Amino acid sequence: MTPYEIANHLKAIKLKELECSRSGEPRWEEIGDAIVTIDPSSGASPYPSANRSASHYFGCGKTVSQADLEKVLDTLKGAQIERFFFWLSPNLQQAEIVTWLLGNDLKPFQGTEYPTLIRPVEKVTPHETQLRVERVSRCQVEDCADAIAHIYEPWGCKFFSDSVDQPGFEHFLAYENRIPVSAAILGTHGEFAYLGWAGTAEEHRGKGGQNALIKARLNRAAELGCQIACSETLTMLEASLGNLKRNGFEIIYNKQVFVCES
Repeated sequence: MTPYEIANHLKAIKLKELECSRSGEPRWEEIGDAIVTIDPSSGASPYPSANRSASHYFGCGKTVSQADLEKVLDTLKGAQIERFFFWLSPNLQQAEIVTWLLGNDLKPFQGTEYPTLIRPVEKVTPHETQLRVERVSRCQVEDCADAIAHIYEPWGCKFFSDSVDQPGFEHFLAYENRIPVSAAILGTHGEFAYLGWAGTAEEHRGKGGQNALIKARLNRAAELGCQIACSETLTMLEASLGNLKRNGFEIIYNKQVFVCES
């Protein structure tokens, strides 16, 4: 798949994610070809991945006009939040959109990079670890709610419970004895498999949980007939990036991120 095709599949996954939200946060809408999310509770965060007040342009399946983009920016600026981020994935108008963003006083984010990685889907040998990996149902997730919340501290991941048993998402836990210590989700869209929403409780890192969950999700994706697996991370998360590369993932592009501050 080309970067453009990968970005369009990621848009489908993002829409599925937002449709699963039970709390109604973040508030979101599609404006032209952009997905715009607004969450005042996170609007002060200086970190793009922690701030859910944002606009996402993926593959741009529709032609984007400058008026479309200015409507997006007006919507976000009108939310009276401290800052928001603009995420730009590969598309046919990328250079043009960047020019418009710079002309509207957005600045390139100066920090970590945000790589998107892919690999072919095929059966792999399970990772050797003392942890036990299982694909889990809502009942199991509800029984372990406190332990799962601890896995995702300090940021939290309500989406793990919101999306369990929802179409297009499958949930995995890695247990030490009977306690979940690592968690992750597999999202699918046709032949496309997305490995995301991963976390490990800090005191249990280094035990192989994430490598085991990567391989378990790859094997499940193969069972479902997927052809391409994709994941995203931050370059500052060296362990996460290293785990993906060790499991055959290669960077296909880095998203461009811009920030607007009031």
